[in-house]
Amino acid sequence: MRNFPRYARLIVLITTVTGAELLLALTGWPHPHRTLEFAGLVLTAILISVHQRRLATAEDRGVMPPSFVLELTALLVYGVDAALFAAAAGILARWVVEPERARPVRRAGLNATITLAAIEAAGLVYGALGGVSGEFIRLSQAVPVAAAVAAYFLVKTTWAAVIVPVLNREPVDRFSPVTVLGQAPGYCLGAAVAAVLAQLVTGRMWEFAGVAALPLYCAYRAYCDDVNRCEQERRRGEVIGSLTEGVSVVDRSGRVTLWDATVERLTECPRQQALGRPLTSAVPMLAQTQLPQVIQDVFKSREARMLTNLALPAAGGGRVVEVQVLPVAGGATLLWHDITAKTQAEQSLKRSEERLALAAAGANDGLWEWDVRTQAFYASARWNALIGLAAGDSTARPEHWLDRVHADDVEGLREAVNACISGATEVLQHEHRILCRDGSYRRFLCRGAAARTRSRRVLRLAGSLTDTTDHALTEKQLRSAGFCDPLTGLCNRAVFVESLGRKLAECKRQTRGDWFAALYLDLDRFKIVNDSLGHLIGDELLVAVSRRLESCLREGDELARLGGDEFAILLNDLGDPQQANAVAFRIQKALSAPFSIGGREVFTSASIGIAFGLGHYNSPDEIMRDADTAMYHAKSRGKARHELFDADMHARARDRLGLENDLRRAIDTNNFEVHYQPIVSLASRKCVGFESLIRWTRNGESVSPATFIPMAEELGLIEPLGTWVLQQACRTFADWQRQYPGAGIDCITVNVSSRQLMQQHFMLIVEQAIEASGLRPCDLRLEITETALMDSPHVAAKVLSELREFGVKIYLDDFGTGYSSLSHLHKLPVDALKIDRSFVKSLIVTDRPAIVESILALARTLNTSVVAEGIESDDQARELERLGCTHAQGFLFSRPLSSRAAEQLLIANLPLGPHREGRAPERAAAAVLSGG
Repeated sequence: MRNFPRYARLIVLITTVTGAELLLALTGWPHPHRTLEFAGLVLTAILISVHQRRLATAEDRGVMPPSFVLELTALLVYGVDAALFAAAAGILARWVVEPERARPVRRAGLNATITLAAIEAAGLVYGALGGVSGEFIRLSQAVPVAAAVAAYFLVKTTWAAVIVPVLNREPVDRFSPVTVLGQAPGYCLGAAVAAVLAQLVTGRMWEFAGVAALPLYCAYRAYCDDVNRCEQERRRGEVIGSLTEGVSVVDRSGRVTLWDATVERLTECPRQQALGRPLTSAVPMLAQTQLPQVIQDVFKSREARMLTNLALPAAGGGRVVEVQVLPVAGGATLLWHDITAKTQAEQSLKRSEERLALAAAGANDGLWEWDVRTQAFYASARWNALIGLAAGDSTARPEHWLDRVHADDVEGLREAVNACISGATEVLQHEHRILCRDGSYRRFLCRGAAARTRSRRVLRLAGSLTDTTDHALTEKQLRSAGFCDPLTGLCNRAVFVESLGRKLAECKRQTRGDWFAALYLDLDRFKIVNDSLGHLIGDELLVAVSRRLESCLREGDELARLGGDEFAILLNDLGDPQQANAVAFRIQKALSAPFSIGGREVFTSASIGIAFGLGHYNSPDEIMRDADTAMYHAKSRGKARHELFDADMHARARDRLGLENDLRRAIDTNNFEVHYQPIVSLASRKCVGFESLIRWTRNGESVSPATFIPMAEELGLIEPLGTWVLQQACRTFADWQRQYPGAGIDCITVNVSSRQLMQQHFMLIVEQAIEASGLRPCDLRLEITETALMDSPHVAAKVLSELREFGVKIYLDDFGTGYSSLSHLHKLPVDALKIDRSFVKSLIVTDRPAIVESILALARTLNTSVVAEGIESDDQARELERLGCTHAQGFLFSRPLSSRAAEQLLIANLPLGPHREGRAPERAAAAVLSGG
């Protein structure tokens, strides 16, 4: 019935209600001789309820609805049951005319319940006080009628002011008792009209009905307009009250015509004292400021002016405000903004800068500060003096500092800085060589820390620079040739084992000591380098690896070459076992960059075993043995990784096997769930489609797709898993299109792996999924990654061409992050490119590369669409729309939703994310997504 036109639905309802009345009339209800009058009364109630939707908000607030007149008339003439029947007919009419998407079902249900409860209460009070229906009107019935109206009013307003806010999770004190009682005159007027109508019906004075119709209609329209005007004034007051700035208005003569509460608080001048008086008379202290002159200038030039740092003495201390003066018709508007806190912060910052400058001038170490947002770099005079620069010299950017660092130390310094910025290490500490003015390199120890926001975003780095050249020379001289590795200059196995033994003995002597750990490193594929490039290249690689390993260590750690391609590290004074993990990750990252040796690039990695020096060890050899065991375990698990030795190592292997077994069982039983992330049109911010995403819950805990998807590919289980997701997504989306034809959704996307694409009969699988669900082929989009296409571009192009001929559209996922070739790309049948979230994040970064613009230009050249992923801020969405991107998805609009939550979103059919012209749609969409 919802598909019928509005008035068709209304006619059907009126016919149904009239038929019900005729059936009831046969039984003599509600009055055997007034059936036609009652039918006319119910019909009028239906029509008034239909036209009453203009007062929907006012009804929620307890304002008298016009239908009250008909309901009270029915109560006086026919009794409470007839009144309930008339009210129910009106409520049903409004629901039929207005579907639930135009008005929330929850709110409409609450209003209906309140209305019926109020009528029931009025009927009980009317009967209890002797009121008789059908014999109206005698003077003795004035008291029952007044009591019935009072009962109706109290129930209606009390529920609207207390019960409705509680059920809607709103503040109970939303309306004050004064505001509620202010609705009483409306109910009294409505009761008087109902009494007149009751008299006309009971007396059958139809000759007066025509005379009374026009005044009643005019009164009804005037009442509606008055209620709407009051509602608009109330909303305007709420908007003004929510502003953070104070607002005042003066006329051409300088007299105050508007003075809000914020200005009253800032100036400590009551509104009654300010209104109607000149501004300088109301607030005498303003006469000594530039504000009166600025107001006169605005009157003359009719251009806005801003007065900053206006001091206002106050009882609790002085305030500083900004006043913006705007010309308006007949005067000027003054916007007052309190900047006291900002001014105090600026003054405090200035004093701090003065203290810092004094401390930097007297420090022995050189001080530096690096603003990672603006790339500005500050160096103290002592810093310049340490490296031989003039005191007045300044390095404007970090690159000017890094350009002076020795070539062998640059990469290590960069990694240390990046580790501090990323949070891998709390403190920056790195020793490196810097080129001084005399042409020599001196060794410096750089220490620093990061200043972060509450969200852990780095704002700047700051620290000191200490000259350690003399200390390093002394330390080098203390090493004898018998204790050093002749190739790398590192200590040898004997020295390392001795140091490890001393640390173990010290740990046993102390009841509580810091953690320490031994790391056993073995280079991966080093034998291939030796055999293919020769031992000289191999030796150079070992030396280069040694230098990078040194850059990854903290102060006090020890590095040794055990022999061949094996190294060992002693990590002293670990405050937390996780620090050993951090060092291992830092080593892996340092070794991942290519080594330039002999005019060519050489790549290597390391397998690392970690053993913590606990008290149960009896000798350093036992620690080395366990670290070596952990290292081989790392090699067996794929190399280029590290492993911690513990007694549960075998148990962890069993856990891996258990996870694989559970995954196999889950695939056999389809124990997965598909979630759906909305794809929105940037122009309307409405959902136009969904991306299907698989989710797995194991033993009550969610398993990340990044964990089980690669495992499924490794085990050869991705084909049945992908087929199930495809079938499920097609079936669900086809059901949504049939159930919600007005939602405007036109696509569902499904991710396809390279193994699926190369799967035999993949085309048949897609056809069967579409046919079984009843989905149109053009509504299905298959997302293929660049890597999947480039593995076998010719085979992929053939399969994709067959899919497109069938009607399925192809999306290229994570575009720009893989290694696709443009020479192949223009030949591949691709309908749309998906911009990766990593490129979207860079949209609002200063001096960003124009990658997104390039992708959009390429898409226009290839005549393909573009969908942006990972939108998290409104700035990103607006920038993408400005650049010409039409569709997007991301947490700004919605996280992936269960099928039930997605259905609620489709029912609401509201814009997602921040709305441009108001916040109401955004709140409504948020309520739908949260289940509210």
